[in-house]
Amino acid sequence: MPRISLRYTYFALVLVRICFAFFGTGYIHPDEYFQNGEVIAGRQLGVDAIQTWEWNATFPCRSIVPVWLTTGVPLSILRIIYRGQQLSPRLVFAAERLSFLSISFILDYSIYHLVHDSVRLQALTLLASSYVVHTYQVRPFSNSVEALLVAFSLVLLKRLFTGETEPKRNPGHLALLASIFICGLFTRITFAAFFLPVALEIFKWCLRRTRFSLPALLRLLSLAFLVAFTTTLAFVYADTVYFHGSLRLSTVELTPLNFLRYNLLPSNLAEHGLHPRWLHLVVNLPLIATPGLLYYVLRAEFDLFTPRNAEKIKPGVVVLMQRTLYWVRMSAISILSIQPHQEPRFLTPLLVPMIAMATNNARIVQWQRPFLILWIVANVVLAVLFGILHQGGVVPSLFRVHDIVYADSPGLLSHDVRIVYWKTYMPPRHLLSIPLQDTLSDHVAVLDLAGTSPSDALEALIALEPAARPLSLILVAPFHAVRELNQLGPAGQSECVTQRDRVFPHLDLDQVAESARMGWRDGLSLGIFDVDAACLGSLTTPPRAR
Repeated sequence: MPRISLRYTYFALVLVRICFAFFGTGYIHPDEYFQNGEVIAGRQLGVDAIQTWEWNATFPCRSIVPVWLTTGVPLSILRIIYRGQQLSPRLVFAAERLSFLSISFILDYSIYHLVHDSVRLQALTLLASSYVVHTYQVRPFSNSVEALLVAFSLVLLKRLFTGETEPKRNPGHLALLASIFICGLFTRITFAAFFLPVALEIFKWCLRRTRFSLPALLRLLSLAFLVAFTTTLAFVYADTVYFHGSLRLSTVELTPLNFLRYNLLPSNLAEHGLHPRWLHLVVNLPLIATPGLLYYVLRAEFDLFTPRNAEKIKPGVVVLMQRTLYWVRMSAISILSIQPHQEPRFLTPLLVPMIAMATNNARIVQWQRPFLILWIVANVVLAVLFGILHQGGVVPSLFRVHDIVYADSPGLLSHDVRIVYWKTYMPPRHLLSIPLQDTLSDHVAVLDLAGTSPSDALEALIALEPAARPLSLILVAPFHAVRELNQLGPAGQSECVTQRDRVFPHLDLDQVAESARMGWRDGLSLGIFDVDAACLGSLTTPPRAR
């Protein structure tokens, strides 16, 4: 493919990334909100939000610093711009996505500097066309931040290798690498699995540089140790003050250590789901890389350890970096597979190392037709699935419910509002933008019924019947769930639940069969319903779940 065409293709894919960032409302995993925006928005914006187990002040397992830097800062800027005004949930959502969209280009910067000059456009095009970039990297996942730190640490390592002729810059590169290591650990302790080969190469480089002299080694690493220590103190101070309000010796929090202690208990991991230890290698890695890229990565690794014609092109940099990229993948897969809780997003930091390794090998840049077809089809399907369809109605429904409560319901303070989500992913409440005073006064409340049975859901709805104040009851649920609800009672029960709006598209991969029976329109939609709790209660007493 001509270079001019690749350049246009790359910029077109950047536009696609922007569209996915602002309009791709697919909901991949609750952690994309409950480990980021939901944590910071309550304090920053004064809206209703909930804190998950990681943020319990008695045993906090996450650092607030990455959250504050990636989402807290943009929200603070919005609060300054819209001083005294309640922020729209759409504006909050856009600010979160804009932040991660912006920093996602660190991956592009990294891949540009990790590959040969002659294949930079091919590598950038591969990266920009990967569904991982259009989905995971533009969303507020801690894994997205981890991927950026892994990629940039590899760039700094390469600069260290190529900076032999500029020794004055070496201490600065080492110090920056030390700071990235600490930031990575406080973002996700799993960062150590990706950084281990980088650390070993740094240590070997330092030994060569100082000719195995201990005094010279200590002098070379002194600034790096100082920066690492200072960065650690900054994180510990920020976390301790955030969770306890002040810094006292008895309340000092080292959140990565807490996270490690939590995950060492099998009973804790069982609450989040246990997986076979081969899942990362057999399922998750091919899912993140897609089979076409993974094939060329394995070919590149084979060529690395069986060099053809004994090539000697810049062995000090090219071979060392290729070996480091190989060991980054091996280290991450091996160490992360020890833990029996394994999700595909845990491996997103491997995307840049794999693309760099494959393109440096040059086999992949020939753009053979089978690879192109497989790559395009796989990434388009997965981008649409995870970026648009999967639980895609939840976030837009939050925006619409906010409009119903605060725009379509004049005289809100004269009656109560109950918002019920059923058979969806946990709704991030900060995207409802409910002022905290409304939830404290019990004028507005949100109830998440998760995957509870229809009979239990009916009981919960009837229990919300008002005692004194008028009640507006809003149910957000898939159409197949509401049909099951109506089938529990007499024929007139369906009149108690009336459709107000629908959000299209919405796909629940756990309820594919139920959705298919509803037809494509209802099956791929999330409904917003008005519920008359008094009507439900007057018809029948719901049967108990068997």
